[in-house]
This record gives sequence, C-alpha cells and structure tokens, in this order.
Amino acid sequence: MAFNALAFIAVVLLLPSALAQSSGQPQEVRIHSGPYRPPSTTISVQANLVELAATVRDRKGTPVGGFHAADFQVLDNGKPQAITHFSEQRAEPPTSAPSTPASADSPPSTSPTVQPRFLALFFDDTHSGMAGFERSKRAAEKLFAGGLHPGDRIGIFTSSGAVTLDFTADTKALAATLAALKRHPEPTAARGWGPCPTLSTYQAFVIARHIDERAKQIAVEEILACEPGTPYWVAVQEAQSAGESAWDLLRHEPSRVLDALTQVARHLAAQPGTRVLLMVSPGFVTDGMDRETATLVDTCLRHRIVINALDNEGLLSGGADSPESLGQFQGPRADWAERSLGQRNLIVQGFMVDATESTGGEFIHNNNDLNRGLEALTAVPPVSYMLGISPAEQPDGKYHKLKVTVTKPGNYDVSARPGYFSTPGEKPPETARQRIDRLALSTESLAEIPATVKVQSVEDKDDRYRIQVDIAIDAKSLAFADQNGVAAQQLTFVTILEDAKGNYMEGKEAVMDMNLSSKTRADLEATGIKAATSFLVPRGSYQIREIIREAVQNHLAAITTSLPIP
Repeated sequence: MAFNALAFIAVVLLLPSALAQSSGQPQEVRIHSGPYRPPSTTISVQANLVELAATVRDRKGTPVGGFHAADFQVLDNGKPQAITHFSEQRAEPPTSAPSTPASADSPPSTSPTVQPRFLALFFDDTHSGMAGFERSKRAAEKLFAGGLHPGDRIGIFTSSGAVTLDFTADTKALAATLAALKRHPEPTAARGWGPCPTLSTYQAFVIARHIDERAKQIAVEEILACEPGTPYWVAVQEAQSAGESAWDLLRHEPSRVLDALTQVARHLAAQPGTRVLLMVSPGFVTDGMDRETATLVDTCLRHRIVINALDNEGLLSGGADSPESLGQFQGPRADWAERSLGQRNLIVQGFMVDATESTGGEFIHNNNDLNRGLEALTAVPPVSYMLGISPAEQPDGKYHKLKVTVTKPGNYDVSARPGYFSTPGEKPPETARQRIDRLALSTESLAEIPATVKVQSVEDKDDRYRIQVDIAIDAKSLAFADQNGVAAQQLTFVTILEDAKGNYMEGKEAVMDMNLSSKTRADLEATGIKAATSFLVPRGSYQIREIIREAVQNHLAAITTSLPIP
C-alpha cells in the first residue's frame, strides 16, 4: 500500500487520571477536543490607518448618538482628511465577573461586538494623605461592587510597588487587592527632612527654587527657635542651604514614581483593545524631570493609551503637604500650608494636567465626590464613534496634531485623541492563540509550565504502530484562580505529529476547564495532572510536538520528542 494512501487516526484521551481517582465529581472538569490544523498562510496588506475614538457631547455634557461619517471633520496638522472607516459604538451595561479564569490575552467573549478594554488603576500610595487615600479606596470598592462592563480588564498598581494585581475581570480579586492597599510614604517625605528646620518635600522645593519666601521665612523662624542667638542673616543662609540640600535628597522619590508609572504604561501597551491609565494621586513635584515625564507621555501616545487622573484629596488637596497632614506642626507652618494651597496645587498637579491633556484624557480635581469622579473616569460612554483616516503621506516619524469637529449645526463638544506619531505600523500584540500556533510550528523549547512528555510506540496491526503520548503536569507549581470558592484553571493541549524533518502531518487539540474543590486540588498536587493522546501510523521516523498553555498566568510549555519506529 502506498504511503499517501494510509489513513492516519488520532485519538485524544485527555483524561486527568489523578482527578478521576481522587474525586467522584466529574463536573469539576470539562474537556473539549477536536482536530488541530495549523493556520493557513495569509497575505497581509499594511494600511496607513489612524484610528480615533471620539465622544460627542451636547451643551449639558450628555453623549449624543446618531451622527454619520459626513457629520465629522478630521484635521491632521491642519489638513482635512477623508474618513475611511466609521462606526457608532453602543456600550453594554456592567455585568458580574465571569466564573472562568481570566487572562490578559483572552478577553471575555460576552459578545462578538464587545471590544476589550484594559484599565490600569494606579494608586499613588507614596504622596497621598491618609484621608484622601482611604476615600479613594472606598470609591474604587463601590465601583467594582457594581460589576464591570463586558470586555473590561482592570489592573491595580501602586507607586511603591507593594501591591499589584494584573489585569482581571474578577471583582473579588479586585476587592481583595483594594483591601490590602496601604500608604507607603517615604519616611523623610512624611516626617520632613532635617532636625532643624524640618522641611517637607514641597517646602524644600519652593525654597530651593526661590518660589515662596514665606516658606523660607518659616524655616528661618524654626532655626532661630532651635538656636537662640543665631544672627538673622545666618539663619537665612542656613534656611536656603537646608532647602537646597533637602530637595536634592527628596527629589529622587517623585522620579521613582514616574518610573513606576512608565513601567505600568509599557505593560498596558502590550494589551489588546482600548487602554486607559488612571492615576489616583494628589500630585507631586516633577520639576527638572522633563526626560522622565516625556518618556511616559511618549509611551502612551505611541500606544494610544489615554491617561486619566483623579485628585484624591478633593478640596483639601496637597497630599502629604496638606494642612491636615501637617497638623503635627502648629502655628506658622500649618497656617502657611493652608494659605498656599492654590500655588501648591498648580505646582504638584502640573504633571497630571499636562499628561491628561496630552493623551486626550480627563483630570478631575477640586471635588470631594470621589465616587462620582472615579465613575466618570472609568465610565464607558453610552455612545461613541470610531473614526479612521488613512493619510496619503508616508510616515515621517513625527508627531501629528489631530482635531476632530462636528460639522452638523449645533453646540457640540468632541473628545478624541489629540495626536499620533506617524511611524510605520507596529505589529499588534500577539494573542494567546497566535502564540500557540507560532510555537506549534516552530522548534522552540519552552518550559514556563512544569510538564513532561513521554512518547513510546506499540505495534498495532497491519504493520501499523500506535504512538502513545503521555503528558504529566506538576499541579503544585500550577497557578489557580479563586472563583467563588473553587480553584479555576484552563489548560490547552496541542499535540502535533510531524515527520522526521519536522513537517506537519496530523494534530489534535483539547481544552480542559477545571473548577476544583480544595480536596481535589490537594489530591492533584499530590499526584499531578495526567493526560494522554495517541496516533496510529506506519513504520517510520516521527517527531511529537506538544504545546501546553495555562490560562491564569498565560504560561506555556513547548516540547519536541523524536521517535524512530524501525
């Protein structure tokens, strides 16, 4: 019989044997299997497409629907552009979190029309005062208790790095992370620097930059009180020197927060869909940190990340420099802090103003209603528009300013991204499916999952052999998501039969959904998760390529095993 006429039979027996032995609850695991075929080769045409999400509001601030492409005008550096893509998008109401594990590469499939949205909630636990920090936590807890919009993934990050939660739709995990948030102010910034005078970060800055003479006068008075008999002119020199020394020491701390924000933005940039970075902070001094601020804003602009910001001190404001936080200093210091709130806010919130305006975001401040503020900054407009333009010019590597207006008569305000970098189209982030397909057809080895593959052949009949593939996974090293009291995980297995040269011959894929009780999980951690698959083949030399993906952390294993059948 000719080789090509032989039939190849693949049988998937992905049976978690340890689970079957340790638990009489088959509903704890569900398996779906079928053939695996590598993706066909596609020819892609790169278009110079610039997308703009736009929201139109009337004079009352209410989003307005019913517009068409002809009702908009888009200017690119002042030049009108033809709108080549247009759609009106309607938001769906919030829903409760899904019961299956969530991963950044696998947005929920609530509806085929729902676009994924990734929101990085960044709490400034370094500069925030106690009252504002706790109120912003409660506002976030209330927000998440109402559920998330379909397609939403929320991540929680902090300036100190003490608490982090990667993007998820699990509202219980979000609530638990919020409960764990605590302030981590820099000791010198919180208590002031130096024994006499004791200077806060803001006071040191305005003295060093000769911005607030009253701030320096307070330091002078403190020196004279500590060292009676000191000549006044000497105290003035000491106050100026103390301010400059303190600012040199304390300025590293806001620079570190900017670095943390940039790292979050870069992580956010790798996620598919709409991206929002929401800062919850009273603000901080960024004088002399043009490079750090430019890096952050540039990252957001290049990856279409909108920065929103919420001043969590409300009408009080000032964070660690607020009158409340400086209550330990009675008299002139507290009075100065209260009287200089306006100037302080202009300085410490300058970065938040610039960052939100540069990326098309919104900054809410001078408002004690943090609940409504957070809702507004995380809300999905009930109706919005997606516009696309295709500039005729070749990418020039420069920043282009955009202006979107409504040509239809009426008093409308349009919110849209303010510009874009004209660079060659970047390759979109690799999805979980694309990564599986790429690894399946490569020779790369990967061991992000503790898995072993054993391959052996057994003679069957009619001069054919059965290739038995046994897969074992160490469950102790496998992450599970807590979903309503059960340990949830999803494993994807792709097993490929290749010839000796690595050419694809046959493949099978199976997905194992697990929702395990604590006892079953403990049993699996003791015995491991085992799976098996087999192929019926003629005599020859083969390779078995095994790809395994787990959904909670999006980790993969890729293993190739050669098997000659003489």
